[in-house]
Amino acid sequence: MHQEYKETYIIILIIALGVLFIFILFSYLIYNQFQKNRKLFLEKLNAEYIGRAEERRRISKDLHDEFGALLSSTKIYLSTLQNENFEIANLNKTIKSVSEGLDSLHKITNDIYPSALNKNNLKNGIKDLIYENSERSGLKIFSNIDEINIDKLTDKTKKVQLYWILKEIIINTIKHSSSNTLEIMFMQTKNEIIIKTKDEGTGILINLELTKRNGITNITNRVEILNGIIEIISPKGKGLEYLIKIPISDEK
Repeated sequence: MHQEYKETYIIILIIALGVLFIFILFSYLIYNQFQKNRKLFLEKLNAEYIGRAEERRRISKDLHDEFGALLSSTKIYLSTLQNENFEIANLNKTIKSVSEGLDSLHKITNDIYPSALNKNNLKNGIKDLIYENSERSGLKIFSNIDEINIDKLTDKTKKVQLYWILKEIIINTIKHSSSNTLEIMFMQTKNEIIIKTKDEGTGILINLELTKRNGITNITNRVEILNGIIEIISPKGKGLEYLIKIPISDEK
């Protein structure tokens, strides 16, 4: 009888081990498939972001080259007109209007695709981004961007993604935080670029807002495309912090 119990116990143990093995194998296959699907999703998303950036660059260039050239020519032409057919006040108003049009065109094209990125200069792009949004919104943005040579640490593709990550953070801060200030700090380790941002606004409910705010979703997606890590810290009513770590490119 004891032998029968022993054999039964062994059979049950073998069956349990078999079930456990099948469960582990099934879990591994599911996880592996999830990773493959996630990788395909990120590759598709990256291609979409790159496509958008290239389209923005093309539209910006066309607007600047064609419409900008037309306005510039018109301004020069108006400036050379004699005061025989026009009152000088009206002529000056026309020239001023064209000048304002050129300024507006510059702002529009820079919003679509910043000119600094066309020159592969991320640092200047970030400085322009900070200055323009501070001027428009009144948000005081503090940064140590001049203390890090970010252009030598990243390749062209990463520069575009980093620019739009920071732009999303700044725009979200202006729209949603009710904060008067925003800190954007850059640090460098041997293998990573670390970006830490902090505002003094109302904060967010992370679990809810991550599914609702497209801006935050775009930020996290772009960080993941760069094989980076992002941490979002938001103590209730005590502002919002982003801690982003991006691997440094091997090839610049």
